[in-house]
Amino acid sequence: MITKHKVIRVVSGLLFALVVALPSKQPLLAQVANGADARGQWTMTGSLNTARSSHTATLLLNGQVLVVGGGGNELLDSAELFDPNTGTWNVTGHLKTARFLHTATLLADGRVLVAGGWVGQSVHTRTVTNTAELYDPATGVWSATGTMIVARGGHTATLLSNGKVLLTGGGDMFSPSFDQTELYDPASGTWSRTGDLKMARNGPGTRLQDGTVLVAGGWNDLEFPPLASAELYDGATGTWNFTAGLAIGRSGNTMTLLQSGKVLVAGGGTLDLSRMRSGELYDPLMRRWNTAGDLGVARAGATATLLQNGNVLVVGGQDPSLYGKNDAELYNPVTATWAATGNLNVPRSNPTATLLRNGQVLLAGGDDAFRCQPQSPCSISKLKSAELYGQATSPGSIGPALTGSWYDPEQSGHGLLIEVLSDNRFYVSWFAFNPAGTQQAWFSGVGTYSGNTATITSVQQPTAGRWVPNFDPAQIVRNAWGTLTFTFTDCDHGKVDFNSVAGYGSGSMNLTRLTQPAGLSCQ
Repeated sequence: MITKHKVIRVVSGLLFALVVALPSKQPLLAQVANGADARGQWTMTGSLNTARSSHTATLLLNGQVLVVGGGGNELLDSAELFDPNTGTWNVTGHLKTARFLHTATLLADGRVLVAGGWVGQSVHTRTVTNTAELYDPATGVWSATGTMIVARGGHTATLLSNGKVLLTGGGDMFSPSFDQTELYDPASGTWSRTGDLKMARNGPGTRLQDGTVLVAGGWNDLEFPPLASAELYDGATGTWNFTAGLAIGRSGNTMTLLQSGKVLVAGGGTLDLSRMRSGELYDPLMRRWNTAGDLGVARAGATATLLQNGNVLVVGGQDPSLYGKNDAELYNPVTATWAATGNLNVPRSNPTATLLRNGQVLLAGGDDAFRCQPQSPCSISKLKSAELYGQATSPGSIGPALTGSWYDPEQSGHGLLIEVLSDNRFYVSWFAFNPAGTQQAWFSGVGTYSGNTATITSVQQPTAGRWVPNFDPAQIVRNAWGTLTFTFTDCDHGKVDFNSVAGYGSGSMNLTRLTQPAGLSCQ
């Protein structure tokens, strides 16, 4: 008897079938990202209750967005929740300590860890803090948690595969960067030291698909050019080691983990505050950087968001004159090219960007452009406005995140491999048994999808092949099997209707997700 756990091994063992069945030789993830984006549109949504910049935004497990802290001359202790269903913001409790340039991390249990940052309402007495707090979405209550070992602001927080949170770099009023790193354990609510960076920095970081953490670039000292070096953190040993460095030292750049497992670094600034257009791509397998093409415009302090189709949306930031920008552009990982997309309604720098479950991107707050009036000094102010990029999709709308293995829990022992491809194509292989119960059988096909429905009108069942070393593709007979129609209700559930001309009959089967490739989560 085949159990549901064996389905994974069966599907994995038959992945070679994709090479025969797919009409393209591109890798799966390349096909996912290859679709061209229509010119994106930005629409205004409900405004924040409080104008803020240098805040954080976190997508909660319930699909709402938690915005915390921030400020400028006056720091904020408030937090707000954005509801994508209504487009409205609601205040949700108050931090124990008002702060900005802090970090916010969604923990595995759904709580949010807010750590460090700059505190103090007077600009002259402002300093960094070693306090940390937890937000519980179930109650809307904030509570203090363990004290950090090092007070810091402008640092990076990364959720590790073991559920702990790694804090890296940052600085204080005496030093722009630290080399000390530390770990937060949600189980005990305590902090502990881990290995030091090879070089003090306040650059961005991201967790790779193998669980290691990559940091690259950033400032080491404000009097010297930004760093080009990069390092990798190994959680098993708690140590940092240099990896290949960037071609250009940069700070204020974006860093995005792509669906392929590579990392895109884009834009940033240099010592003379000039903004760069260049992008670079880190390959974790080869441990090296390659060019990723040039952005349409130079920018620093922008946001970068991985979209559901695998492209990257880069928004706003500052130009070389420090003015906020209202333009946006898209990076296509397959062609390594950049293309302009719709302009923001409001120019802004230092906003937050959050990918919602419905595929839209929420851009909230930030600083507006410089405003200069005759016979008065130029000024810059914080924004309350928020806007959305793209069209919302229904909960069951088909997208790359549906790629993976599926089965019916009531019929554990056979299952399907689904791949969502470019150009609205939909591939499936069904690994099952013949009606007589005498042998295994598999059939596959490529169809098209729209909304939450996919249809494959020409499903084929290959026979007459031979095992290696006698395999000859010319011997394969692709027999007509029938049709399949898929309907999805959300990212993890759906059904398949089948009608076979090969003796398998007709009917339907409920589907539940069994596996999901790394980087394609729709949560």
